[in-house]
Amino acid sequence: MRPHMRILFLGFVTLAACVQAKAPVDDSFDDLSGVDVKSDSFSYRMKIAGSLAYGESAPVTYTKSPRYRAVKFAGNAGDQIDAWVRSTDGDAVAWVLDNSFHVLGTNDDADDTTLDAHVSLTLPASPSATHYVVFRDYALTTSHYTVALAGATAMTCQLDSDCAALTVPAGSVSECNGASHTCESVAIPDIKCGGFIMHAHTCPDGYVCHVGPPNPDAPGHCVAQ
Repeated sequence: MRPHMRILFLGFVTLAACVQAKAPVDDSFDDLSGVDVKSDSFSYRMKIAGSLAYGESAPVTYTKSPRYRAVKFAGNAGDQIDAWVRSTDGDAVAWVLDNSFHVLGTNDDADDTTLDAHVSLTLPASPSATHYVVFRDYALTTSHYTVALAGATAMTCQLDSDCAALTVPAGSVSECNGASHTCESVAIPDIKCGGFIMHAHTCPDGYVCHVGPPNPDAPGHCVAQ
């Protein structure tokens, strides 16, 4: 290929990549906190299309008015949920929200091969069991979706050893939350180890607990050996 033709070709490739690049999604739902879900101000923004239990799925048709569709579900602290929003004619953007409409997790494209959205997380403590899987089409075009929700209820515990069967991501450990007595996944840097406190935890192999001044009775943190 001649030099000038090669430069022109690379320019077309670069332009195509720029056209296909998607702008990041940063939607917020904080303005819905405290709003009655039956009010006009809520329905102007979001439509609740139904409810799901763990292991269920439901079809939902999307139109740009209102901007968001939601499926309600009940979940408790420590529940491990896995939500998919799939479509054959749309591009899903999905969120998992608590009952105050705070974002717990979000996803646009699950990977480089799909436009489906996938959110997987462990539910944190919340005053209400009500949660939502919320989605919209990326381009706000009319399209058809299936919302699928899988979940595992929280494991009850008294000691960290009771949580050994909990599956956790790399860089995390399973712990027993002393307040809720449920098993949860905790990142190693967030472990509250040692100290003169109730429900102190230990560091995993390869880490030591660093507790130091000004208050040696306070819990420390785990550092790699």
